[in-house]
Amino acid sequence: MNARTPIATEAVRTKIADTLTIPRTELTDDTVLTDLSIDSIALIEMALELEEDYDVVFQQSDLEGLRTVADVTALVEARLQAT
Repeated sequence: MNARTPIATEAVRTKIADTLTIPRTELTDDTVLTDLSIDSIALIEMALELEEDYDVVFQQSDLEGLRTVADVTALVEARLQAT
């Protein structure tokens, strides 16, 4: 069963877009984070905001494996399911 819901996916995309100050319409599940010129500081900022919004905690190793927008959404969902 896929736990992903359109609301969660859209909320995560919106948070990424807001953090990177890019139009939300530029993001799909397949969007590669490095194509958005996301650097390590922006990635950490985004992670901190997602942690606060969803009351979850990410480890540094979690962030190292993120490649796409779908990866970010999956990470948030995994942490939500673990709580």
